[in-house]
Amino acid sequence: MNNNLYLSTGKLFLVISIIAIGVIHIVSDHFPTGLMPVAASLPAKQVLAYLTGSLMIVAGILVLVKKYTAYGALLAALLFLLALLLIHVPKVLAEPNNPSEWTGTFEVICIMAGALILLGNISKDGGSKLIKTGTYLFSIGLLVFGVQHYMYAQFVANLIPAWIPAHLFWDYLVMAAFFASGISFIVNKLTRLAGGLLGLMFLIWMLILHLPRVIANVHTEAEWTSLFVALAFSGISFLIAGLATTAKN
Repeated sequence: MNNNLYLSTGKLFLVISIIAIGVIHIVSDHFPTGLMPVAASLPAKQVLAYLTGSLMIVAGILVLVKKYTAYGALLAALLFLLALLLIHVPKVLAEPNNPSEWTGTFEVICIMAGALILLGNISKDGGSKLIKTGTYLFSIGLLVFGVQHYMYAQFVANLIPAWIPAHLFWDYLVMAAFFASGISFIVNKLTRLAGGLLGLMFLIWMLILHLPRVIANVHTEAEWTSLFVALAFSGISFLIAGLATTAKN
């Protein structure tokens, strides 16, 4: 794909994901349990979930309107930053040995990173810094996920559909892809190739792993959330690929 197609596809995938995660807040009547594990004791939890979901939907729609894209990207980045600071940082500090907390934390960081990349792509001043910041944050997330694929290899392997052979092989292959892509993005070498392949990998896993799980568990919020997180990561990867030769160093 050429750069414009990478950018338009990446933007579309990320925006669909942000809007969908917003809808999940509203339809499920609560914050997504893995992505934003808000304590059950939080006052007015349901109202806050509706408000957060609505703001995510608004952010996604604004991104699609050229005149307001910057406002939408900024709003999305702020929403995920608040989720990081108010939900995940306290939980990680309280449960540093809980792998689920680290996963959710870096999923939020990565989607926030995607919003920063979107914002940087349309910013006249400081755009390259936003793109670099977003790319580095996304890269760190990839490295963390790579480590988790190694530490919890058997758990991850058990998530792979039964019809696919050699589950551990695929787990380690994905781990290697995370490490290779993350390092590529950080050192800015083979970035376009790495971003394109990584985006395709996330898209394939969304279709053959997450979509069947959603179909089998259509009323399970966590499966829907995981599907759109994978789609968001595919979009962010394509954005990085599309900006590989246009972002200023």
